[in-house]
Amino acid sequence: MMKTVNDKQFVFIIGAPRSGTTWLQIMLGAHPMVCTTVELRLFNKYTAPWIQSWNEEKKIMEHGLRVGLPFLWTEDEFYDFLRYFLNRVYENVLRTNPKATHILDKHPGYSGYTEDIIKLLPNSYFIHLIRDGRDVAVSLKAASKNMGFATNTIEKAASRWKERVNEALQARKFKQRYMEIRYEDLLTAGTTTMKSVFDFCGLSIGSSELETIIAQHSFEKMKTERKAQSQNIRLPENFYRKGGSGNWKEALTTDEKQLFAAQADHLLCELGYAEKGWCS
Repeated sequence: MMKTVNDKQFVFIIGAPRSGTTWLQIMLGAHPMVCTTVELRLFNKYTAPWIQSWNEEKKIMEHGLRVGLPFLWTEDEFYDFLRYFLNRVYENVLRTNPKATHILDKHPGYSGYTEDIIKLLPNSYFIHLIRDGRDVAVSLKAASKNMGFATNTIEKAASRWKERVNEALQARKFKQRYMEIRYEDLLTAGTTTMKSVFDFCGLSIGSSELETIIAQHSFEKMKTERKAQSQNIRLPENFYRKGGSGNWKEALTTDEKQLFAAQADHLLCELGYAEKGWCS
């Protein structure tokens, strides 16, 4: 990869959708040494299908049939091509803040591809933002109604939350390159939580600078201004919803609570958000 990008530290925010990952990305991206942009979906939509195709063709080659790129390229050449592709993309991101030491990218779909990310970009770190799955499910259902994406039932939303969180938890194996934070802590202890995030990334920040970032990115301010990851755009009016914690208590019916529990009760309890029988 070209030196300009190769020398940077990469930070990826992972976790379930509607967990506050955009909020965290914008706050972390406010640091003067960080560059970021909209969700690029590079690893789930681009490199992952290519890697899958490569592995499928390699298996066919192993059985004697000569087909596909593995006939022309070695595996090293294939992965060099993927790194070149990523380099070209992230070079454009870096142009938005050439002095940046860190490149920040985010998409919930990255949660299932942390191994690919580390292989392609060894200097990568992961921040896993976790939110109460019941609040996530309510938000996902609302997003389906108001913005036409996500899932339209609590049952599907619970399954999506469980899948993405479990995928992201696999990045724990990267040890010092992995950090977990809670959405609820961002709400109640934003300054302390964000200081720990900046420290994890190796980004120095003064107390006044930190307080300014927190003040400028309160949920209500973000919602009013429809702040996005890029200063050139605004998020849809319905993107920011309530931004609280525990809204599920009023939003979910008894039946919906039981449907959620049937899908994701074990993980909800394992993460300390509930105890068995909470949905009764």
